[in-house]
Amino acid sequence: MAGRNYKWLEKDMLTPRQLKLFKYLVAYKKKHEIMPKFDEIREYMNITKSGVYQMLGYIEWKGYIKRYPAHARAITILKEVA
Repeated sequence: MAGRNYKWLEKDMLTPRQLKLFKYLVAYKKKHEIMPKFDEIREYMNITKSGVYQMLGYIEWKGYIKRYPAHARAITILKEVA
């Protein structure tokens, strides 16, 4: 649903799609003990690779994860979501 406006969200709140991705990261880490590859995230979310980078960037900016540049699967969960 393009055109949704989420200006009502607080800075640290996740949009529904960001929350879906965040929950996927948490579940994947719990099951496999490692973070998913970008291609796995892209397939799960059905978005482009640049969309994955953008969405992860927003989730990191909001303080839920930390990414480490130039390292494969280098994402750390910083916050939990209820």
